[in-house]
Amino acid sequence: MATPVIRILQAGDAHLFRAFRLAGLRESPGSFGASLADELAMPEEEVAARITPTEQSWVLGAFADPASLVGCIGWYRDKGAKVAHKSHIWGMYVAPEWRGRGIAQALVADVIARAGQVPGLIQVELFVAVENTRAARLYEAAGFERVAVLPRALLTDGRYVDDLLLIRRVP
Repeated sequence: MATPVIRILQAGDAHLFRAFRLAGLRESPGSFGASLADELAMPEEEVAARITPTEQSWVLGAFADPASLVGCIGWYRDKGAKVAHKSHIWGMYVAPEWRGRGIAQALVADVIARAGQVPGLIQVELFVAVENTRAARLYEAAGFERVAVLPRALLTDGRYVDDLLLIRRVP
């Protein structure tokens, strides 16, 4: 298998992104703040609007070929004068058959590099389930620091999940 190409998703990628996101929510429901039911109810037009890139938000996709999304990561910047120095990573997922090939590391590195080019931005934040030690190690290897634990951050299948808040400064 060839090395995937990473690029910013466009509105026309909504059908690929939606199918990929639904697969991730089915496979790892405790790893996402979104629920499968909520995502299933979202019309494709809303998905397209959500992933349409702006200066304040975008989604990166890793493609094995033009029609095969194998990894993704979202980014958005906070709005408002007092919080616009911060941004967030969301929705990180790599298909199980593509794990262990450096795709997650490449996506995180790409987000950090792009965020570092945004004027006035100094920080990227993310949440990861405490039990998802593999993801926490990935982010820590990329320079993120643990700063807090949010107890009962999510309720998944009748079970509460604690989240770690991780932060990384950007150049």
